[in-house]
Amino acid sequence: MHEYEVSVVYTTGEDVLSKAKEQVKAELDKVQGRIVKEDDLSARDLAYPIKKHTRGHYFLYTVEMDPLKLGELDRAFKLTSGILKYLVVKRE
Repeated sequence: MHEYEVSVVYTTGEDVLSKAKEQVKAELDKVQGRIVKEDDLSARDLAYPIKKHTRGHYFLYTVEMDPLKLGELDRAFKLTSGILKYLVVKRE
């Protein structure tokens, strides 16, 4: 198991945000990832429009998971409609 930082930018709006957060947690459970820490970094203006959105809600997750499952997680995040952007980085 390796530790990763998963940065996610969600669309703003309470309904969409809560649904997308639940989907992310469900996808992490599917790949046997364990959320160690979850930080809400609040809603902010984006530097440039993404999918016609100018604001996004930022979250930072610290996750322990198998590196072989990163492809599955990447595919699932691409299909989740409430996610504007995401980045997965291995922690040292």
